[in-house]
Amino acid sequence: MANILNISKKHTLRISDSVYDTIKSAIITHDLPPGYHLSVPALARQMGVSRSPIRESVQKLISEGLAYEKPRQGAYVSKFETKDLLPAFQVRLVLDGLAAKLSAKNLSKKLILKLDRIMSAHRESINNNDPDKYTSADIQFHMALLDNSNNPLLREMAQSVYYQIYAAMKTRAAPLGPEVTYRDHTVIYNAVINGKEQESETAARDHVEHIISRVLEISE
Repeated sequence: MANILNISKKHTLRISDSVYDTIKSAIITHDLPPGYHLSVPALARQMGVSRSPIRESVQKLISEGLAYEKPRQGAYVSKFETKDLLPAFQVRLVLDGLAAKLSAKNLSKKLILKLDRIMSAHRESINNNDPDKYTSADIQFHMALLDNSNNPLLREMAQSVYYQIYAAMKTRAAPLGPEVTYRDHTVIYNAVINGKEQESETAARDHVEHIISRVLEISE
């Protein structure tokens, strides 16, 4: 566990930020699996820090839905079922649409090259039946659009929603299959690289609508 929870040595980050990023990353990758007890004393010992930044980080993770608290027992890593993600996808419907629209508006050669690489990696991961690389490419695609929106507030609002979804994807609870996701991404990609703002927004929203329909179907 000590290797998993090695905190960042970047001097640009406060110790509390490094602790939070490290624990959050371990949750998303399932190095800290669903149901894991986020014991403040134990984590402080493992990470070689005081209890204060651990306690602060755990409370932030609870507020983001990545952890939950049991009375008199402490905090535990959340376990996500597909049906539990419906509220997150409903919010993502708006955020993803705006990110795609702004990315088309802020189109650059750098973005096109980046999306080309991601789409190639996405296709290759499907062909090789590699779910970890497929999930990574899926995440990179949406983060690329979010970053290129040049809207820090949008990025901040989207992060907590994305973290919950990515944690669930690691458990293979993602409701759409790889081929459907790739097809949707291709439509978004074509609209964005051609600078079509409205089509980009519509394609991104349609993608999330497909996911929501599938979530509702599974929940019945």
